[in-house]
Amino acid sequence: MDGSIKAMKVARRLASYAPFLALLALLLVMLVASPVAAEQKSLVIVIKVKGVIDGATRDYVERSLDYAEKVGADALVIELDTPGGSLEAALDIATMIENSHIPVIGFVTGKWAVSAGTMILMCSHYAVMEPGTIIGAVQPVALGPSGEYTPINESKVLNPVYKKIEACMKLHNRNATVARLFVYQNLVLDAQEAQQMHVVEAIAHNVWEVLTESNGTIVNTGAGPVRLLFLDPEIEYYDMPPGLLLAHILSDPLVSSIISSIAMLTILAALASGHPVLIVVGIALMLLGLFGLGLSASLVSVVLFVAGLVLLIIELAAIPGFGVVGFTGIALMLIGLFVMFTGKPVYLVSESLQTAFYILLAVLLPLAGLMAVVVYKAVQVWHREPVYKPSMTGKKGHSLDYIPPGKDGFVMVEGEYWRARNVGDKPLSRGDSVLVIGKEGSILLVKPLEDSSDTTSTTTR
Repeated sequence: MDGSIKAMKVARRLASYAPFLALLALLLVMLVASPVAAEQKSLVIVIKVKGVIDGATRDYVERSLDYAEKVGADALVIELDTPGGSLEAALDIATMIENSHIPVIGFVTGKWAVSAGTMILMCSHYAVMEPGTIIGAVQPVALGPSGEYTPINESKVLNPVYKKIEACMKLHNRNATVARLFVYQNLVLDAQEAQQMHVVEAIAHNVWEVLTESNGTIVNTGAGPVRLLFLDPEIEYYDMPPGLLLAHILSDPLVSSIISSIAMLTILAALASGHPVLIVVGIALMLLGLFGLGLSASLVSVVLFVAGLVLLIIELAAIPGFGVVGFTGIALMLIGLFVMFTGKPVYLVSESLQTAFYILLAVLLPLAGLMAVVVYKAVQVWHREPVYKPSMTGKKGHSLDYIPPGKDGFVMVEGEYWRARNVGDKPLSRGDSVLVIGKEGSILLVKPLEDSSDTTSTTTR
């Protein structure tokens, strides 16, 4: 009896301490859970692949994967808005994604991810599309010497592309039968059709919805199956570095073609004005255009181009007028550029790029024709015998350039531009008065007007 009474007293005492014990237990749980919750906060890296897929895009994806692994990200989201691009670059990106230990989510935004973009999406560990976007049309094309795109129907090119996409779709439990339709029939699907045919896993309006849709899904990565878990995710955008961005802009066929056209017009302007500085500018622009086109600079093409450039400079700097040597130099440069296209790189592009090329061609051809007419008329006038040949000796004008003694520059005499050589002892500054004392070919021999006056007065005395 006494024992039971003691037990009841102990129980009452413990019951009186129960609220304090419960509070203490709650505090302990919160202290332990807080660091765990902080550690479980997810980090997601997002990159934007926009425009033509090229070598710069490949390097961008590679750097972003390295960065995501370095910071311990839980996933990498690739936002795709592309008409396609280089087959080699697309295959490299697909291989990087396959080998990545970080889960990669492909998210089609904007307008589309066709051609090479579809290949990248199908090789992503989790595929999502924004409403209104499209994918498909993966038939490869070849870039011809004149810049046109020709569809490739050779099985040795089509089959590897088809098998690559099919293997990726099988790996990620997608409808692999669509791979053949993508490549051989240029099938195009919108977001709803792609989801209904089990080509993509989800449809989302933004990155947050992408993370919500994919949360809890098991995906096959380079490290094996991984469950996507996004707890209070933090999104970090990884932008393309400036150097890669410049290369990416230049790699756009439309941009590189415009730069190359401006380069040719600059060179023609240099020939017309006689200023060698413009030649340097034109060559620099041409090199930028070639860099953007990604042409293979073989030894033969480089030799032809350099030889033509040397002949052109010799014609401009050492030979009066413009004749056979200059035209030969231009011909060699054009042949060298043509040889660079012989590799015919394979591209996965949409028809929109072909349309852009034809629009550019329609603009440039009339311009080229106009320049040809101007050059032809200029050559005719150059070789035409003048009806009257007045002597320039004794006429006065003024200098348009700074011309040191013994050097050439430009002067204006009686409203006409002339190439002139300073045969005086003093340099000519811009605006100084000059006196023509002779002519050597097409070059006037001039001296400062003050020197001429001093010589005349001394002779009179």
